Amino acid sequence: MQHTLKVAGLVLAGGQGRRMLGADKAFMEINKRPCIDWVIARLKTECAGIAISANGDAQRFAPWGCPVLADTLQDTGPLAGLLRGLEWAEATGFDVLVSIPVDTPLIPSNLIKTLLPAASYATYGEQRHSLVAAWPVRSARARLASQLANISEQNRKQNTRVCTLAHALDARAVDFSSSYSADPFLNINTPEDLLAVRTILQNQNKNNSNGQ
Repeated sequence: MQHTLKVAGLVLAGGQGRRMLGADKAFMEINKRPCIDWVIARLKTECAGIAISANGDAQRFAPWGCPVLADTLQDTGPLAGLLRGLEWAEATGFDVLVSIPVDTPLIPSNLIKTLLPAASYATYGEQRHSLVAAWPVRSARARLASQLANISEQNRKQNTRVCTLAHALDARAVDFSSSYSADPFLNINTPEDLLAVRTILQNQNKNNSNGQ
């Protein structure tokens, strides 16, 4: 009997939001909903479990009922959150972990189906989205733990890059540009990005309403 893959989602919500004046990106309002709500709602359609990678007060995420995983490593960027997510996924019996930045609310509803099999990451034309990725839990956890345990002053920049892990796992690039007229992995890094995303989602809602 063929084994059915158990897939989990990891929302990476540990960014500093410096270009958003220090705002907690998870709670940026988009059409009367916090940004994280858009991401989790889309992941729920394809994931058997979801965790949130974030530091600080975990109670602020209580409405979503997901485990909140704080970093245990410092100065390793988003890879610290990814490692905690992979550890959680392995301990809870998942085969694949799909990571998504919290400021990426336009992700496609068929994202995981399109990314599988792992390891893979999303691209849109020439734009690489290394953190929108599917990771084979056991091999990625072991490889990333080794990568982060062997950081030196000489290799810090290389060993804290997501691309280094993807390359080690021979991850595939999956291009979504043929299916979408605009990049569905647009990150909200500035107030202008936030306005653009709000406009896109408002237009999508109008189109959906007109189509009913």
